[in-house]
Amino acid sequence: MKDRVEWSRLFLTTAGVGAFAALVVASALMAPRLRAEVSATQSGSPATDRPSFEVASIKPNKSGAGPMFGKMQAGGRWTATNASPRLLITWAYLLTPAQSRLISAAPNWIDSEHFDIEAKATESNPTKEQTAMMIQLLLMDRFKLAVHAETRQLPVYALVLSKPGKIGPQLLPHSDDRSCIDPSVGPFPPPRPGDALPVFCGAFLGRTIAGTTHVVANNTTMDKLAVNLSANVDRVVVDRTGLSGAFDLTLDYSELSSSGPSTSDSSVLPSLSTALQEQLGLKLESQTGSVDVIVIDHVEEPSQN
Repeated sequence: MKDRVEWSRLFLTTAGVGAFAALVVASALMAPRLRAEVSATQSGSPATDRPSFEVASIKPNKSGAGPMFGKMQAGGRWTATNASPRLLITWAYLLTPAQSRLISAAPNWIDSEHFDIEAKATESNPTKEQTAMMIQLLLMDRFKLAVHAETRQLPVYALVLSKPGKIGPQLLPHSDDRSCIDPSVGPFPPPRPGDALPVFCGAFLGRTIAGTTHVVANNTTMDKLAVNLSANVDRVVVDRTGLSGAFDLTLDYSELSSSGPSTSDSSVLPSLSTALQEQLGLKLESQTGSVDVIVIDHVEEPSQN
């Protein structure tokens, strides 16, 4: 049996185009921007100047399995398949993975119920931010969603240098000379087990085969790395490396390895924690920090049509 190949959902692209079905777009929203986003849509002010969906069909998905994904197609047709309300809120407010997990005061059904949505946008080619606004308004109209943002002191992981002033061998200052693929050129065929992982310009991409993960990133920042690491651990990760500028990196680790030091067997990849230190010269430290979270004030299961 061939090894099953997955595009890792744990490391998220920072490119503007979802070239592969499993690439997830994420924005590292700073706390003031998130609060402004919530305030703008929950204020009750006229929405005539906001992009919106002209019409939307929402139907329950009772399949009980399968991937959850959404896609904006040419001409402004947006579809979501098997999407939970939590995922819809995540898309609507461009939440990071950690922010999505921290949605507060949520009823159980925002995870257990799933929906298929077909909608037509007023804009023929909306941007990512416009699409997010349209999903916000859709949730307010059909799910009667009302939310607010709160800043809470929570346990976080600080991404720091393992040794002051020194980075690892697989973390390199970005060079425009390094070849990469424009992600807007797609679509691209799904990977095969023996294929090398492509390097997309300005993006993270991860691939998992039989429990081992290979990640490449081009022209990224430590803040974006922290956002992506948040998908792998149980806390928000904040950048406290003190490193500025852009970097290229590769990271190889095993989800099956323990958190202890790497083995002398070169065929066995280290854990994520060990790989961060050995390959990138970075580590995660437990700290407390300010984290903005979405709090649900009201939400209802949608009417169907």
